[in-house]
Amino acid sequence: MKYYYAYHGPKNTGSFDSTSGYGLTSETKRNKVSVGSEFFVIQKPIGHDHFRLCGIFKVISHYDDLENEFPYRFELENISKLIDFPILDEDILSEILPQKIGGNIGWNNFKKHFCSQGITFREPLQSEVSEILLSELGLGRELYEEVVSSFVKNVEKSLKSSSEERKKRLNTAKSKPQKRYVTTAVYDRNPDVVAEVLYRAGKHCEECGNIAPFRRKKDDTYYLEVHHKVPLAKGGDDTVDNAIALCPNCHREAHYG
Repeated sequence: MKYYYAYHGPKNTGSFDSTSGYGLTSETKRNKVSVGSEFFVIQKPIGHDHFRLCGIFKVISHYDDLENEFPYRFELENISKLIDFPILDEDILSEILPQKIGGNIGWNNFKKHFCSQGITFREPLQSEVSEILLSELGLGRELYEEVVSSFVKNVEKSLKSSSEERKKRLNTAKSKPQKRYVTTAVYDRNPDVVAEVLYRAGKHCEECGNIAPFRRKKDDTYYLEVHHKVPLAKGGDDTVDNAIALCPNCHREAHYG
């Protein structure tokens, strides 16, 4: 399925209401979107603090309302039937969305994707973008939990190996992890990378040098978090050289400081 995208922005005073359809100023653009097509709506009406995902809608028919400011219109079916519109985290989505060229030079990657002039219904979304938006609707949550749980178990298994065994596997491992989308983008990271970086760090944060702030209850190991220096979403490698073990404070600073 290919999806389009529409923006319900600050020209609007209230939340998106699919019962009123959706209108465009261009008849040509409207007619390019065939009946049966589906699209996402992201909204940030005037006075709203955050972007929200209003759901998925299907085009039931085309019609004209020449007295409307947006006269070339779609009649819609609400596919997702959301009760509450989920808030979109611009920072996280800016990292996991494909890097977008163009748009306002001061905008983040999220806004370049969804707020540029004339982008609504211009062309179908990249499959990677539509998968991310689908995941924001909560699809794939069970898969996400399964992936995270499996990765934690694999790291624990890797930590039981010797450093020599891990390095042997790392020498033949792929540096680019497979990527799939669930509630957010999830990379199938190499547990040997995490285990070897934690082994290298011992009990000290590799940024501030302080001892890890606490030990895990389950196995009494020092708690540090493995961070990629160049993010995977920006093309960074899933390798020991591109990773560092950080205390939680330094890890938050690396992302938000």
